Amino acid sequence: MNQALRQVRSRIWCLVVLCLLFAGALVYRFYVVQILRHEELLAKAQSSYTSSRSQQKERGKILDVNGNTLVGNMPRITVTCSPYSVVEEPFLHLEKSLKAGVRERLPLLRESRRRRVAAIVAECFDLDENKVYADLEPWRERRSENGSVSRVKRHYIMIEKYAAKEMVEVFRQKMREADLHLGGFNFENIYIRHYPHGRMLSNIIGLAGLGGLESSESEFLEAQSSSETIQRSGKDQVLEYGDNHINQAGHDGDDIYLTIHEMIQAILEEELDRAQAEHEPWRIYAVVIDPSNGNILAISQRPNFDPVDRSTIRQDNFGNALAGNAYEPGSVMKPFFVAKALDMGVITQDTIIDCGNTGEWFGLKDPRGYGEQNPGYILKKSSNIGMGKLSLMMGADMVAQTLRDFRFGQRAMPIFSGESRGMLPRTPMRDLTTTRAAIGYAELVTVLQLARAYSALACGGVMPELRLLDRRRDGENGKMIEYPYPAEKQLFNNPGTAQTVTEMLISVTAPDGTGRRARIAGYDVAGKTGTAQIVQNGRFSDWYRASFCGFVPARNPRVLMAITIEGLPYSKPHGGGNVAAPVFQRVMSRVLRYLNVPPDYPEQLNRGR
Repeated sequence: MNQALRQVRSRIWCLVVLCLLFAGALVYRFYVVQILRHEELLAKAQSSYTSSRSQQKERGKILDVNGNTLVGNMPRITVTCSPYSVVEEPFLHLEKSLKAGVRERLPLLRESRRRRVAAIVAECFDLDENKVYADLEPWRERRSENGSVSRVKRHYIMIEKYAAKEMVEVFRQKMREADLHLGGFNFENIYIRHYPHGRMLSNIIGLAGLGGLESSESEFLEAQSSSETIQRSGKDQVLEYGDNHINQAGHDGDDIYLTIHEMIQAILEEELDRAQAEHEPWRIYAVVIDPSNGNILAISQRPNFDPVDRSTIRQDNFGNALAGNAYEPGSVMKPFFVAKALDMGVITQDTIIDCGNTGEWFGLKDPRGYGEQNPGYILKKSSNIGMGKLSLMMGADMVAQTLRDFRFGQRAMPIFSGESRGMLPRTPMRDLTTTRAAIGYAELVTVLQLARAYSALACGGVMPELRLLDRRRDGENGKMIEYPYPAEKQLFNNPGTAQTVTEMLISVTAPDGTGRRARIAGYDVAGKTGTAQIVQNGRFSDWYRASFCGFVPARNPRVLMAITIEGLPYSKPHGGGNVAAPVFQRVMSRVLRYLNVPPDYPEQLNRGR
């Protein structure tokens, strides 16, 4: 074999060996990629064409009994941006340019873009342009532990937390018109709570995470956002054969329907505003209920707050004082002890009790000496002396039992967090405590407890539990879930007891009764006034608490209202008869017309026309 042929053969073998080595390396590489690093590289590949997206669902609405929205949701857009992405990234490719003068112009180009973007952002979102410009600084300094300073990219600033869709669309359009792309800006669709009636029911509804129904019912109101995994092609099209699946099927929160009537609530709010402006008290508590079933038709307090404007929230106006504040109620407590004494046979409606002729007895005072009077007259004139003597006839044990029977000292609305139980006098009671308990000065109660107790007098001795939650619509399946009516309890042994006391309470609102300013033309009104001197620093002060509790029509009640106005100076009108009773009269007159309740005496209304 000649030399040339041997050289050719050697080259061929070298080439074969090289090919075999290359093939072996390729096979090994395939083995590493397909076998050893399969999971790792597959995950990296999938991450490049797989994305997750979530869709926020709506928090449940709060509505009145007729489906009118009390709290809803409003779509908004959160606008954020990355200053580095907005100012620096559009020019990164130019840094590699070799054209003369291009690199030198980059700082001017960045400055120009930053100025133009700041101007458009400030104009569209009503912001200060200089502040926006400063916020768009793409770098920030970071100082290390050894004192060296380095520059770090800034990737987040808040532009507008709750932007309206129209505002964002204007911004997008202006950016396009200025030939400025939206890279670096992020737009997130969200929902915020919407309060169509402003301050209405603000203390009852509260704020999510901060109290009220928004917190106590958050388990049902909370929405379950959906999340989805999607695989897309290089052209941003969903791959039909890709591994697309729903990670979590979301649903809206449950809608909660209250027993509230929006119109009755509006009436109560208006009249409390009027009372607040007229008397300027510290606080007002008021609740309107249907005594036949305990449904709360309206409930409010003063001061309150605006849930939209959190700057109006203060320590004295945020909480639910209707449930949380217990106080000495005064003479509105007297009918319960008269009812118990009648029911237990201690007295009859014709029993005579000596109220004296001096207007003072055992530390108790009346405007004048009323002499010998029956229980009805004692309630009509709100005689403290008469009630004090009646309480001693009952005895301390029966007085204490009366408070327990009418469920004072027990919560009226457990759904309200922080609700007060009130306070009952310690037993056994001395005579002094017994007489003071009968006139509402030895116990602490809430306005909700008063309303519950008066509903027993209004409904023949049957006491319903108060209800605020009526029903709930399940956000996942749309089914309506009714909240049950709790069992009722009969308080009296004699069914006629409540009717007898009702007639006495009607006399309270007679022209010569202490509650005459609660009278409503065409209707019999049953009610009781209360005036309590406020204790400050362990002593009676010159400030008073005025109350009125009543129901109408008296013999077939449709609505019941309890109201307490707290913090009235002695130098101005401060009695339950001349401060609280007129508010009751104005609210109930309007509510009766709204509910179209037939009058007891139509001729009075006709004569009024």
